[in-house]
Amino acid sequence: MTIGRLSLVLVLWALGPGLGQGATKLANFARFDLEAGATVGSLTNAQILLGDGAIDRQNWRSTSEWPRSYTISLAIVRWQWTKLVVRFLPQRTGAVTLKLMGPWEQPPGAASIYQEEVLWDALEATGTRVPNPSFELLSGSTIVSWSGGRSQTATAAVPVVQGTRCARTWHDGPMTCTLSVTGGVPVELTFYARAAVPAGFTDMQRVTDPDTPAHRAALQFMRGANFGNALEFAPGTAGALTYGAADFTLARSEGFDHVRLPVAWHFYAGSGPAYSLSNTIFNKVDPLVDDAVGRGLGIVIDWHHFNEFTADPTANADKFYAVWRQIAAHYANRPATVAFELLNEPNGQATSAVMNPVFAETIRQIRISNPTRPLFVGTGQYNNLDELNGLLLPDNDANLIATVHCYDPFYFTHQGASWVSADFSTVGVIFPGPPPTPLAPGPRATNPWVKSWLEFYNGQPSENNPSSPLAFRGRLQRARAWAEYWGRPVYVGEFGAYETADAQSRVNFYREMRQAMDTAGLGWAIWDWKAGFHYQRNGAPDPPAMREAIFPSFQLRSPSGGVIAFDAARGKTFVVEKAVALRGPIVWQSISTQTLVSPDFLFTDPGAGAPGAGFYRVKWMK
Repeated sequence: MTIGRLSLVLVLWALGPGLGQGATKLANFARFDLEAGATVGSLTNAQILLGDGAIDRQNWRSTSEWPRSYTISLAIVRWQWTKLVVRFLPQRTGAVTLKLMGPWEQPPGAASIYQEEVLWDALEATGTRVPNPSFELLSGSTIVSWSGGRSQTATAAVPVVQGTRCARTWHDGPMTCTLSVTGGVPVELTFYARAAVPAGFTDMQRVTDPDTPAHRAALQFMRGANFGNALEFAPGTAGALTYGAADFTLARSEGFDHVRLPVAWHFYAGSGPAYSLSNTIFNKVDPLVDDAVGRGLGIVIDWHHFNEFTADPTANADKFYAVWRQIAAHYANRPATVAFELLNEPNGQATSAVMNPVFAETIRQIRISNPTRPLFVGTGQYNNLDELNGLLLPDNDANLIATVHCYDPFYFTHQGASWVSADFSTVGVIFPGPPPTPLAPGPRATNPWVKSWLEFYNGQPSENNPSSPLAFRGRLQRARAWAEYWGRPVYVGEFGAYETADAQSRVNFYREMRQAMDTAGLGWAIWDWKAGFHYQRNGAPDPPAMREAIFPSFQLRSPSGGVIAFDAARGKTFVVEKAVALRGPIVWQSISTQTLVSPDFLFTDPGAGAPGAGFYRVKWMK
């Protein structure tokens, strides 16, 4: 577990002018900026009405200019147009500059920025008028009424929303126009945007079968706990936790169906070219695998904190392959509930583009000894959910599960954590916001992004607050959309809130996150079991309400005779029983066992009589 989305957001919106064009990259976001003229005064009440993204002030400018500006980032994909709607309120009448652009992101260690191009079409507005809104009118090659940008003609691969043309921009190739606004009159802007596909980009094939081995395997990994802060540390690390049979027994009884086991395999590998693994690490991992399998729990064996590799994947690829060959051979005869996760949180030089071919080769080598084992493959930038767009899985493997992490909202989930930057030293952030009294930045939190985030946190109602389910619901639905479009399951391998947060806020967060993941049909693993983000302490959920947040009780409904319904969670298994004898001791007969493939349970008894004539009970098989 390490810094996740926030670091990406800072990159996407980073300040100042461009540094020159670097390599091309697929854009994950469309970005546009709003800047009010002096006569307009402030812009307020900005809100995303449709789409998923974030709003901030242009905090690279002087503080006095913040109220006159917004920078807005909205998620897009490459395979379809995304409709986006944003509203804001001008203080007075005058002109507002609208700038369409793209993300600001630097390649690791580079001075230039990526050229991430965005396509735009069919702009609409209320409260103002957008000139040449579908970019159809040209003067030579210039888009009439706009400055900058490029025009693109519709093609079979990229049809437009309206007319025959669209516009194309990137961060250092923006296009601007002027909007006339009226003081006190809300302005609502509607856009259609999509990522422009870079030259040479090769897509993966869509999987149309909804019942692949990966889909079936994913149902075995729906509700997990990370047994971390142990084997991912270097040998002899002070404070490392230990795990044993009691942990697995408790996890099973609480309702978890699997554990995720982070392991730092590289500390136990010898020198090349063999990179032989010491039996020491297998002697530590094997009993834990036995404990999981013996209790009917799945286990995801993960490679954690291989920093030497992420700093230079090319130089360390042979070691990566060799160690995975040994892990795969060692566990080749284990049941399918033992899964492998290739690498936790690729970062640094281990970008999605770099890791796609490395992962493909690793998978090929693992398949020599484990042809059908479920494999979890993560996205770049710390398993960032936004990087799903850049994940390319091998077309010829039907048992791969994409894995992402989600720690949003980061200023809440990581407040006061010692291992992150001083920007997160502000404590007292509640979930959901806003707070009863405004919260000021901590004395060490000097980054302007902190002040900007707290402005929204202190001032926005709960439904629009950055410390609320708004921070993750849309993102998790995007993961679901990716899974449905590409036919590949997605798993949230880590989420959690550090113990510095107050107990009720932690419970609120875990409840809302679990519900959002269940609604999206995503398996998950809580970070963590008994360390700083703990689910339990001393054998009991901590706080006690954590159990209900993660494993809510369900309410049975009977819409009609012989019909049973309730809200549940995808992946859970339920047994329906019917009373066949009501005199004396009740005799129950099992009539159906169902493993849910959607978040809702519905069962109709084909042998039901008149309404009210049958008695049923439902048991959840943990």
